[in-house]
Amino acid sequence: MASGKWLVASGLILLIGVQTTYAKKDKNVVKDTTAMDSIAVEVIAPPVEPKKESKKESKKEQKKVAKKDTTATVKAAAEKEETIIKVDGILEIGFDNHYKADKKVTEYNRIGKAEVDVSMRPTKKIRAIIGFEYNRGDSVTIETERQIIREDVRNCSTDDTKDIRNCIWIDTTIKEKHKIERAFTIDKLYAQYNPFSFSTIRFGYMKKSFGIEEKTGLDERYFRKRSIINDFLDSKGIDFLGHDLTLQYRHELGKKLELRGGFSWTEDSKRYLQNYSVEYDDKKNNVILAAIIKHSRYNDMITTYISSLSYKRTDELLASEAELTYGTNPDMKSSGIDATILGARLKENFFINTGTNILNQVIPAAETAIFSRDFKMDNTEFEAQFRAGLTLGFAKKSAFQWRNNYGVVSKIKEDDRKLWRRRFDTEIVVIF
Repeated sequence: MASGKWLVASGLILLIGVQTTYAKKDKNVVKDTTAMDSIAVEVIAPPVEPKKESKKESKKEQKKVAKKDTTATVKAAAEKEETIIKVDGILEIGFDNHYKADKKVTEYNRIGKAEVDVSMRPTKKIRAIIGFEYNRGDSVTIETERQIIREDVRNCSTDDTKDIRNCIWIDTTIKEKHKIERAFTIDKLYAQYNPFSFSTIRFGYMKKSFGIEEKTGLDERYFRKRSIINDFLDSKGIDFLGHDLTLQYRHELGKKLELRGGFSWTEDSKRYLQNYSVEYDDKKNNVILAAIIKHSRYNDMITTYISSLSYKRTDELLASEAELTYGTNPDMKSSGIDATILGARLKENFFINTGTNILNQVIPAAETAIFSRDFKMDNTEFEAQFRAGLTLGFAKKSAFQWRNNYGVVSKIKEDDRKLWRRRFDTEIVVIF
């Protein structure tokens, strides 16, 4: 009886069928249904989620896309640069109070200076640069000769009947000097060719490579005049830093190191100069080792040189400079005297950002320098300079500046110290 009941129950199960369901309900489920005679089995598999990219792979893809966009932008900018003439310039207007203690005279001068640089790039590898400069008070002396014919009356008779041919006539030549203020002069004029991406050839009228102070433009110098060291090196008779006809080669070793070599001639062909420098610049740290060798033709050929080791550290709120100069004095060498030039300079610039649109920056600056044009181990006369300045920068990137500077120069010999020069100047500077 029991076995009969079991057979009836099994038959009912076979007729009704069995359905087994696994996993959760989801719209993305994949169903696998298998029918075996009257038994229906439905298997519902769990959803297969798409494989997630790792963070590293995602960042790599983003960098690739960004690099492609940047490369396209740089190429477009380079193509655009080839068709544009770039113009830069600076204007200075102000007053200068200069006290000369040795002469006990105070000079009041008006400041007027302008520099305009035009860069033209007809092709990707060729560039031409011309610079114009105007300096108020910068004059050139022109010497003229005027001939006067006069009669020496002491050898002539007052009698009208006397033959005038018996008089002695004397030709007198009078030399006159005239100072003419210069208008705009050509400050630089050279062509640049890039045979390779890492090399540059320049030829034309330009200044030579030297230290940090010479490299710094007027827009970042904040003092109107050079230091006493470089002012002396550019003076007449010394002529190390002047603009001359120059052939120069520049070679880049990576993105931070550059080698330079040049050869210069002067207009009168009485001297020629060799110029060498090595510069490291990673935007924050700038180191320059430079030398200029000058060959001057007097009665004999005289060779002198000047060298410079300089360093500049630039941070967001501070820029520090240090420079050491060493060489021989050409002026004294021409007189048969061996004299050594020795100088050192320190400078600090502070950048205080105000965060306003009108007054953009306040820039205090301080510089000290000591210099000897005839250095000896004992009984040496030094010139010491101290300058302090305050610049107020207006508008974007401080394109409009009001500079105020005060400086003194003293002469020091052993324990004797005396004031030599004192200068105060204030000026408005516009950079464009």
